[in-house]
Amino acid sequence: MNTGSAKLKKYTVYSLLLILLNLTVNSVYAEAQSLKDTPALHSHQDIANTARQFLDANIKKSQFSRINIQMNRLDSRLRLSQCPLPLTSILAPGSKFSGKTTVHLRCNSNKPWTVYISAQIKLFGNVIQTTSSLSKGHVLKSDDLIAVEGELSRIKYGYFTKKDPLIGKQLKRHLPNNRIIKANYVKAQTLVKRGELVSIVAENSGYSVKMTGTAMGSGARGERIQVKNSSSKRIVEGTIKEAGIVNIN
Repeated sequence: MNTGSAKLKKYTVYSLLLILLNLTVNSVYAEAQSLKDTPALHSHQDIANTARQFLDANIKKSQFSRINIQMNRLDSRLRLSQCPLPLTSILAPGSKFSGKTTVHLRCNSNKPWTVYISAQIKLFGNVIQTTSSLSKGHVLKSDDLIAVEGELSRIKYGYFTKKDPLIGKQLKRHLPNNRIIKANYVKAQTLVKRGELVSIVAENSGYSVKMTGTAMGSGARGERIQVKNSSSKRIVEGTIKEAGIVNIN
């Protein structure tokens, strides 16, 4: 083999290797420089975690048996620069700490930005419901009621979490079995009805006088009604003390 030709081929291979190596180094450098020039982006997961921590911190957990918070994802196309400061969080206007809600987060750096992230909050706890079908006018007792776990964030209007406030209340409407009892379903028990005979009791220090009269209205314990004295025909006003008894002072 020609020695000069062999040396030329060897030189050519080395040259090609050097060119390829140089191209590779330049490409890596250019990519690194590009990454260096690209601003760091704030993690969507960090935003969601910050919002979740805000919701966790502001829900009164002792009032509920369990809480489920589902954070929604931010739009993947959203690009926010890395915030050098901790994000601040508040509820968006019109939102609350139950059901569908939205958290407003803000970066307060020299290049501020804001973002909104939505969530679904489910709050579970005891709610009082009926143990059987109950008719209108029924006076509630302990056996009529049972506490069951329910999703409180889905129940509209007032509801009860304990039996005690309901015992002795009177139903304003028929309720079927397993129906949640709401505040507008009950009223204080009517102890005196219009037109019935009642005892009118006048009490003072050292004496008590009892008379018979006719109720001029209906009412519950503590309510004031007018009664007509059966003997004098005089109409007086008093406070209902218990069934059939009206106190006047």
